[in-house]
Amino acid sequence: MIEKMVENVVELNDAAVHLRNQGDMEALRRLAKKWAVPYEQTEDFIQGRRYRLAEIPIGQKIFRTASEKLREEILVLDDKDFAGIIGWHIIRKCEEDPKLAISVMKRHKSLQRCLDFVMEKAFETATEQAKKKGLSRVRENTALTLTEKTVFPWAEKYYWREDEAETLAKEAEEKKKILSEWEQAERKSASAGKTTVKKKDAGSVEKHKESAPKKKETDGQMSLFDLA
Repeated sequence: MIEKMVENVVELNDAAVHLRNQGDMEALRRLAKKWAVPYEQTEDFIQGRRYRLAEIPIGQKIFRTASEKLREEILVLDDKDFAGIIGWHIIRKCEEDPKLAISVMKRHKSLQRCLDFVMEKAFETATEQAKKKGLSRVRENTALTLTEKTVFPWAEKYYWREDEAETLAKEAEEKKKILSEWEQAERKSASAGKTTVKKKDAGSVEKHKESAPKKKETDGQMSLFDLA
């Protein structure tokens, strides 16, 4: 199974993209659960509202410049057609505006979160278009063509946003949610196990009750229930 082949977050994201493209959403959800990815985050990825299933950590490294930080993030994301185009655009904008470079250097800012912001904006655009067509929601794997004139301002807007408190609050909430989801799943699993045992016990009693008269009729012979 593909879940057993995943050993790090990069491979997790690659596997998630593959499963989504294959339409195997149940396997994708199992994989996300195994890696403790929040349920809502998983559903956002399935619907196309997230760039990647899980955020790739770039560690606690201290970068000297915004360009250095963005270059490493571009390298880690390894997607020249999306992450690369937007990342290099932000690098050029930082060279033009030192204030933007300062924002990029903030610890909570990341290129992947920028791409998630862009994906969210794209999803909102797709939703508006779907409503105009009389649809209630955006269908899975819906293609949406956007120009650089639309996408680049979204990317810049992400870095200009004062969202540190919001981001930290979301991270704390996500950790609580993940823990809660796992605890809930474990309780359900334990409860299901007890129910199965009770059903087996009850079934055994019924079988022995039914087999009792047969023993009287066929004295000296064992019933199939005795052999089980």
